[in-house]
This record gives sequence, C-alpha cells and structure tokens, in this order.
Amino acid sequence: MRAFEAVARHEHLGRAAEELTVTHSAVSQQIKHIEEWFEQELFSRVKGRLHLNSAGRELLAGYSRALDLMQDSTEVLLRRGPGEHLTLHCDPAFFSKVVMPLGDIARVAASGVTLDVKTAAIGQGAFPETADIVIDHSRHDNWRNVHHEHLLDVHGFPACAPSLLERYPHPERPLDLRRLPLLHGADRDSWNTWLVENAGSTSAGCANTYYDDFSMTINAAVRGRGAILADPVLCEFELETSQLVPLFDNTIHEVGYHAFCTNLKYSTRAVRRAFDNIVKTLRDHDASIRAREHSKSPPQRPWDSRDAVRR
Repeated sequence: MRAFEAVARHEHLGRAAEELTVTHSAVSQQIKHIEEWFEQELFSRVKGRLHLNSAGRELLAGYSRALDLMQDSTEVLLRRGPGEHLTLHCDPAFFSKVVMPLGDIARVAASGVTLDVKTAAIGQGAFPETADIVIDHSRHDNWRNVHHEHLLDVHGFPACAPSLLERYPHPERPLDLRRLPLLHGADRDSWNTWLVENAGSTSAGCANTYYDDFSMTINAAVRGRGAILADPVLCEFELETSQLVPLFDNTIHEVGYHAFCTNLKYSTRAVRRAFDNIVKTLRDHDASIRAREHSKSPPQRPWDSRDAVRR
C-alpha cells in the first residue's frame, strides 16, 4: 500500500524509493506484486515515467483514505500508550502551593497523559528509579546523565498572621523579631541568615519550631503560631489574601527549584514533551509573579498605616 501510494504520488520509482528509504528495485517489485494480485495494470508506462490509469486512480483514492486513517489511529494509540504514563516526583510544598493551583498538571504536561504524582521526600542518593521527572529544591549535583533545568528562585522576607501581632509587641526593627516565635521549613539556616544580615544576630535562643515540609510551616504561620520567611511564590495566596502580612521587606535568597530527568528518558517523545511543557509553565508563572511584585508598592505593615492615621 505504501509503495503504491508513494509511486502514484511521485509518478516516479526513484523518488518513491528515496521517500521510503528502500531500493529502486524493491519498489519496482512491490508495484509488480500489487498488479499481479489485481491481475491488471495500475500504471501506464511512457518513456520511463509511470502514470496512473483509471484503475490506479480508483485504488489510490481508497488507499489514501486508509493510510490517513491508519496514521490517525497510530497517533491515538501513541498518546495512550505506556510511554504516556508518567511519574512526577515533586517537593510536597512546591506541588501543593505552586503546581496544584495552576490547574490539571496532567494537561499541562501533555494532552492525554496519565500522571502519577509522588511527594515523598527525595533523598540525596541516585535519581529515583520510579520517576520520569523530578522537581526539587536541591541541585543534586551527584546525579549523573541527567537533564536539568533551573525553574525559579525563592526569596523570603519576614511575615506573620495578624493574630500573632495581637499577642506580641509589633517589631519596629529587625532585632525585635527575636521576641517572636520563629517557624522554619526543612532549611534550618534561612532565619539565621536573615537575622545575621539584617539584625546582626542569630535565631539561637529564640522559640524555634522546625517542619520538614514548608507547606506545614505556612499553615502554622497562618494559624498565628509564629513568624515565617514568606515569599510570593510559595505563599502567594496567603499574602494576596492578607492571611500573612509582611513585617519587613528585606529579603534573602532561600532556595532554587529545579527540574530533572534522565537523559535516556528525556530522549523519548512523551517525557520530553511533558518535561518541556512543565518547565515552560512554571517559568511563565514565576515571571508573572515577578512582574506583579515589581509593580506593587513596597509592602506596608498593618500598624504603620494606623500610626500614620494617628499622626
């Protein structure tokens, strides 16, 4: 069928052979076999050229429709095949606070993809055997033969729930934050770094609480359990709805998020398409957040506006 359709389209054995990446004689034999099978000629031979006769034109119309249908059916099966069943390993806080609000991540990855999401902590060993794509806040420089893309950086500033300020004095200077309970994520150094850079102190001796999942840190902060180093990426909703309010606008770099995929898996169409789509979606989302933050006025602490009114 393919040989007949190619020769009929080109009206030339050599060009049909090139398209099908077979020899001239192989195509000639295929045409001979199909004409023998139908017991009639399908081409007129004129000076080395092949021209479809009436029987050939009738056959070509049906074969062309059949080949188009076969191609469509093949594409459907490829979209639903085993290669389209992907597993994403993602940092739990990043997935729940950033990826999930973007919508159906399976549709973001690729149309028709079946996606398994795993949010268990990612160790420092080898690339997880069960993963097709990994999103994490560590660079994993020890991973070998891995395709890697930087997604976005997280810069944090002190923030807390309004309810916390009803129980503690309002901090007027960075050093006053040591009077508040401080909430930490898996990264135990961020508060120390911020206090050293902005207050000349550390969090040693403060009322510190550590969580191994930053989404739990955010939830605790919203409930008024302590101050947090918030950021417009992971804490976008809480900051937009004033569940968390900024205390100072001095920021520090906390973590960078990265996407990983083994070179072998990235070479497959399904994984490469999903990986590239996820990377583009998250980078575009980060760019929109940055543009929004750039256009905002400097964050104002709730009690500053009240003081201004009294004055």
